[in-house]
Amino acid sequence: MTTPRTQVLEALRHYAVTYQESAHQLARRMDLPTVDGTALGEVIWAEREGVPLSPARLSPRIGLTSGATNALLNRLEAQGLVARSRESSDRRVVTLRATALAHERIDPFLRRGAAALEVALDEYDDAELETVRGFLVRLAGVLPDASDGPVTTAS
Repeated sequence: MTTPRTQVLEALRHYAVTYQESAHQLARRMDLPTVDGTALGEVIWAEREGVPLSPARLSPRIGLTSGATNALLNRLEAQGLVARSRESSDRRVVTLRATALAHERIDPFLRRGAAALEVALDEYDDAELETVRGFLVRLAGVLPDASDGPVTTAS
């Protein structure tokens, strides 16, 4: 039986699948492997939010070990898409930045999506958006974390 709860969960699943497909399209547009495109997207998103990523913060976002993340960053750096710098007073901290070339190649894709997203968001007032934000944050907070260990079922 379909209930409002199952409909909401199905809509969230549909959004997650669609979001993932968008990440795949971005990677294809950039002629990158999916994980490289996802990583580049994360670097750009973090920059735009004013909180640039370090390799250590990127690793869990893309589901790779630190060594695999380093190899991925080497590939992106070799293609001129990402630069590593030391911007912190703690010189051990490396900051990741998308290059001008990366922005030049990715911005048309992001602009097209951003325009459609703005139109969709304009259909809701600030109070509704705050309710949706709170709902999503709450749901994300109850999802199982990989560090919780394997999921088991009672016998």
